[in-house]
Amino acid sequence: MTRELGIVLDSLWPIIRAGLFVTIPLSILSFLFGIVLAVAAAAGKRSSNKLIKSIASFYVWIIRGTPLIVQLFIVFFGLPSVGVVLDPWPAGILAFGLNFGAYASESIRGAILSVPKGQIEAAESLGMSGRQVFFRVVLP
Repeated sequence: MTRELGIVLDSLWPIIRAGLFVTIPLSILSFLFGIVLAVAAAAGKRSSNKLIKSIASFYVWIIRGTPLIVQLFIVFFGLPSVGVVLDPWPAGILAFGLNFGAYASESIRGAILSVPKGQIEAAESLGMSGRQVFFRVVLP
């Protein structure tokens, strides 16, 4: 066995282990947090309440307008200056989740707007509340 092949084989398991036990769980948790934020932001941008609509629009605008690395630095290094100290793992989940939520909210908002008005009216004519229409007709 050559020296280079030995180095590669010795390094392979630590790389795979890091992927299995760090990267994949971080991605899954960030995705779950982000999808909740995305649905909330998409619903907020459709809200008739101007305050909720403004907050959701500002969140999407500010997160989509800054690079992810800047968001990571702000969460991990900037928040301690205002008294919020996070360990690296929760800071990563928060930053990645916020970023994913902002980008996914636009996709979800577009999907919500693509639901034909006739389907919404049909659900309302069956006596469904606005919340039931959203969760049983629009969101699926």
